[in-house]
Amino acid sequence: MPNLQLDIDCEGPLALNDHTFELCREFIKPQGDRFFQQVNRYGDYLAGVAQRPGYKSGDILKLILPFLKAHGLTNARIEAYSQKNVTLMPGAEGAFKFLHSRDFPIFEISTSYRPFAEAVGLRLGFKKERIFSTELDLDRYILLAAEAEELKRLQGEIVAAPAIELPPDAAAEDLPAPVAEAIAVLDRIFWERLPAMEIGALLQEVNPIGGPEKAKAVADSLAQTKLTMADMVYVGDSITDVQAFEAVRAGGGLAISFNGNRSAVNAAEVIVVADSAWPLAMLMAIFQLWGKEGVLEVACPETRAKSRCLVLPEAVIEPIAMGLEGHLFNLYDQSAEDLDRVVQESQAMRAKLRGETVAALG
Repeated sequence: MPNLQLDIDCEGPLALNDHTFELCREFIKPQGDRFFQQVNRYGDYLAGVAQRPGYKSGDILKLILPFLKAHGLTNARIEAYSQKNVTLMPGAEGAFKFLHSRDFPIFEISTSYRPFAEAVGLRLGFKKERIFSTELDLDRYILLAAEAEELKRLQGEIVAAPAIELPPDAAAEDLPAPVAEAIAVLDRIFWERLPAMEIGALLQEVNPIGGPEKAKAVADSLAQTKLTMADMVYVGDSITDVQAFEAVRAGGGLAISFNGNRSAVNAAEVIVVADSAWPLAMLMAIFQLWGKEGVLEVACPETRAKSRCLVLPEAVIEPIAMGLEGHLFNLYDQSAEDLDRVVQESQAMRAKLRGETVAALG
């Protein structure tokens, strides 16, 4: 029986929340939702268009922290909000109860702040030491009253700036004039004004787990279990997972996009589009019995009909069949004839489950 380790992203595969967006919407007034959308799209620009040195996917989690603190967020308030507002992926509790019974290591690799990542992981039976996430201690930073007022003024500038709508294949030197204007506003705020403030230390000291940090977390999780990258299944859904996908694939492991956006679908080997977490339980059971090749057999339309994996042991198939009953899922691999249609299907399921606004955030 092949060795197996599962490392899985939090927001998307395990929970339907976008926790940081929800914090901004709840606590930053007025227009916290627009504030987050502007900063999120600015982050997409920095990572994907400008490719700013030292900036990686997921780093907006540190960009917004001074503003959250200016609106009274503390460690206790974030923890309380996290505990109260988890919305799990349908079927996640049953699927992960089944997976934990299969006796292989499971890790959560999350860009989310630790209070939320732990709120999700502990509800699903993850061991606390197997949760990697963005460490945060807002209480150790002092925010002067004058700086809090200045942050609220800067927040108003971000909200009032033109919408940052990045065209496909955007280039830094060829952006629409309103977008370039907005980016200039945010450049000044984040790289001139905030670093000059005492609270700007947050931008230097908080290190979100995204991009290369997720790939490092995968390696660190393997150091705990003494397994190899070839034993790894990594499940993610967004651009923050791409470098983890690449590291796992390079080492012979399996990268799965679960209701992923375009970045995730293009980087993964297997694409799952599902309204329940149970297809992941099925794929992990197949991997545990027949390895990566077994999963690829099921994911490929040309080999699926004759796959040995369609005959799972009764003790395995019974709980999976019960979990999948009444739910929808499709499996694809990178040989899919129309990958763009698969991307659209994946993003549509993402929007159906998480809402259009959250699904579009990256």
